[in-house]
Parts: sequence; C-alpha cells; structure tokens
Amino acid sequence: MSLFQKIFAAVLPQRWVEALEADSRLWMVRCPCGFASSVWEIGGIRYKAVGEPRWFRKCPQCGQRSWHKVSRDQPPPSQSHTT
Repeated sequence: MSLFQKIFAAVLPQRWVEALEADSRLWMVRCPCGFASSVWEIGGIRYKAVGEPRWFRKCPQCGQRSWHKVSRDQPPPSQSHTT
C-alpha cells in the first residue's frame, strides 16, 4: 500500500477503504506495449471516476516513457446482492 493509500485507510471507515480499493482495482493503466496494471497496484486511487484519461509514465515492462491509457474494466459478474 502506498503512503497515499495508507493515509486514506487511516482516516476513512474500513468499508469505504474496501470500496476505494475494489473500484481502483477495476481501473487499468495500459502501456502501448501491452503491459497493464491496476491503479491500485501502482499506488493510486480512482473511485467513482468517469472518463479515460492518459497518464505520462514509465512502463515497468518496456522501460519507455509514454502516454498510458487509463480505462475501467468491467466488474466480474456478481452474485445476488442482498440489502
């Protein structure tokens, strides 16, 4: 967990932190070379966000600095929700 994520985890209720993590794991950062990792895995948080921005960063696989597309993957099919 990054420092940024730890700060949020320290001040927010646990269920909110779990929701932040779950949503952030659905947002993928993709390099033109094909490498992809979730926003959460790279130490970020993207929660209840819209749009598909591009981030200029260095790819850990190919080592090149380039514009990486950030897009939301579809969540896995969930089982019935109970309220």
